[in-house]
Amino acid sequence: MEMRSARVASPFERGGGPGLPLVLLHAFPLSGRMWEPQVAAFSVDRRVITPDYPGFGRVRRTPAQPDVRYYAEEVRSLLDRLELERVVLGGLSMGGYVAFECLRLFPERIAALVLADTRPDPDTEQMRESRRELARRVAEEGVGVLVETQPKRLLSPRTLERRPKVVERVKEMILESTPGGVVAALGAMRDRPDSTPLLEEIRVPTLVVGGEDDALSTPELMGEMAAKIPDSRHVVLPHAGHLCSLENPEGFNAALEELLRDLG
Repeated sequence: MEMRSARVASPFERGGGPGLPLVLLHAFPLSGRMWEPQVAAFSVDRRVITPDYPGFGRVRRTPAQPDVRYYAEEVRSLLDRLELERVVLGGLSMGGYVAFECLRLFPERIAALVLADTRPDPDTEQMRESRRELARRVAEEGVGVLVETQPKRLLSPRTLERRPKVVERVKEMILESTPGGVVAALGAMRDRPDSTPLLEEIRVPTLVVGGEDDALSTPELMGEMAAKIPDSRHVVLPHAGHLCSLENPEGFNAALEELLRDLG
C-alpha cells in the first residue's frame, strides 16, 4: 500500500515519532480510555491508536449484530484512513479476540502482537448461555447491570480493596457504553471461532501478558497459549486481575517496552 504524506486526523490517536505505530484494542465492556497509561508512556516516540468499538466510549452508533470479523474489519478501515501500513497490534480480553481475527484478515500489516488477558478457545456452552442471559438483562434494564457484576469479575481483590480510583474509572467506562453496543459485542464474543489452530501460524514477535489474579484468562491458560506461539514471551504481572494494563501499568509498560525495543 502506497503511503501518502498527509495524515488523517483521528480522535483515537495521539503522539508521533519514528517508532512503529501502536494500536491497542480494548476489553469488554470498557473503551479505548482504558489504555490511558499506555498512551501516556508510548506516545512520546510513536503514534498510539486506541479506537472504541461501535456502541462503546466515543462511538455512539450501534451495529446490528456483528461477529468478531466485523470488529476486525473496522480496525482495517481505521488503518486505511490513518494510512498505517504496518503496526504493533495489541488486544486485551475481547481485544485479543479481535486481534486474532485481524491476524486472519491482514497478517501482513501486523509487525508484532500483544495478547493480554485473553484466550484462543471459543466459549463453552455454559459461557454462551451466560452471555445470552447478560445480553437479555442489558437489553431490558440497561448497562447499569454491568456496573453491578463486571468490576468483581475484571479486577483483582487487591484492586477492589485498595485502588478505588481504578474501580471508579472502570465503572465510568462501563456506563459510557450503549445497550445496543453491549448486546452486539456479547453476541460476537459468544459466537467467535476457535483461534487455537492460529497460534502456531503466528510469525511475528508476540507478548503474552496477564494478571496473576486473572480468573477468566488464568496464568496457566496464558502460558499454554504462549507455548504454542513460536516467537513469544509470557509475562505474569503481580497485583493484577483481568485488566492488567490498568491494574499494573508499570509492569505492563515495561513488558511492552521490551517488545518494542527488540523490534528496533
